[in-house]
Amino acid sequence: MSTLRRLPIIARLARCGALFLGAACAAMAHATDWEASLDLRLVDADAERSYVKGGLGLTRFDNDDAPLQLGRARFAVTQPFGDTFGAHLDASIWDDHDAHLIGVTEAFLQYRPYPVDGYRLRVKAGAFYPPISLENRESGWESPYTISYSAINSWLATEVRTIGAEAQLEWLGTRLGHSIDLALTGAVYGWNDRVGVVLATDGFVFTDRQTPLGGRVGQPGSPPLNGAKPFVEVDGRPGLYAGAELRWLDRLTVRVLRYDNRADPTEVNSVSKVVAWDTRFTSAGARFESAGGWTYIAQWLDGDTTIEPHGFYASWPFRSVYGLIARRFGRHTLAARYDYFCVDAHSIVEDGTQSGHAVTLAYAFQMDAHWRVSLEWLRVSSDSYDRADLSGASPYATENQLQLSLRYALGSTVR
Repeated sequence: MSTLRRLPIIARLARCGALFLGAACAAMAHATDWEASLDLRLVDADAERSYVKGGLGLTRFDNDDAPLQLGRARFAVTQPFGDTFGAHLDASIWDDHDAHLIGVTEAFLQYRPYPVDGYRLRVKAGAFYPPISLENRESGWESPYTISYSAINSWLATEVRTIGAEAQLEWLGTRLGHSIDLALTGAVYGWNDRVGVVLATDGFVFTDRQTPLGGRVGQPGSPPLNGAKPFVEVDGRPGLYAGAELRWLDRLTVRVLRYDNRADPTEVNSVSKVVAWDTRFTSAGARFESAGGWTYIAQWLDGDTTIEPHGFYASWPFRSVYGLIARRFGRHTLAARYDYFCVDAHSIVEDGTQSGHAVTLAYAFQMDAHWRVSLEWLRVSSDSYDRADLSGASPYATENQLQLSLRYALGSTVR
């Protein structure tokens, strides 16, 4: 058992706080733009053993977790090099006994030259999120509406990261007297051959924990996940995605993206024995913001993941959709979200079959530029084949999670 695991929660939080303040001081001395935040939680959950611990619970926290938890300790730095180049690094502590105490969630270089004749090019290389989410729009890929992400964005946080290069070409119509802007995006990437293993093994979850690069999901030796590592290259074949975005003034944003990791489902790593998962999906969604402070988001995702090791064939089609409505008035934000999610199994067994829905209600109060208090209630009802198959329990479960978050942030742009 590690030293960190033996420390009580207060000692672990103190250690995270010291790292947080140390990173902030270092950033003030050396970086151009920097951010740091510390998110503490009071949690009450009746969920079964969480997926974070390797169980089948669909929430980040479960009924065995202590009431006081570290939500996230985060440090990020953005360093420009001249007028058109820059580098970004985003690192966090989640306090969930991952392979490393501090994990990097994004790290990339960016080239963004000045617009020419109404067109602007942007190129990124490194590790970052693909342009899918309409919900997670704050720094650190966080949501301004709820603490826990939707099923779609929880999956992206858990398994999906672009580790490669992405180019985006924008037509800035609003700068030319028009009412819309358009953007086309394409990317080539690797280290993506395990995308789909968590969906097929554990199904959709609801979380705000982002798997760090080189990190794992679940714990080693704890089935069914056994500490799955999603960012792995198996077959040496690059993946591709392409997408488009339309923006109407500052009110409407519409996105669509097609993702294909182009993995060879017959490939098995000779050393680690892990299988390549052939995963493809399409995502589409829209976000509308009214002049009166209302926000409406709807997003849909549909795809499948397949393996064929040694002649064995199994495929898991998956889909999810959510609708979110939020109202901001002054420093207060109220939000409600409904999620539907489903994973099917096309195989000689039904392992991984899951369906369900969830309701999330949230309130946030931004006290000032530094302090924010958030309250969230999440209720997930689901039917999982694995519950009966692996533990002999009822396949049906309803899980509740209540969280109170106190977040403090500081940085070069926080005033």
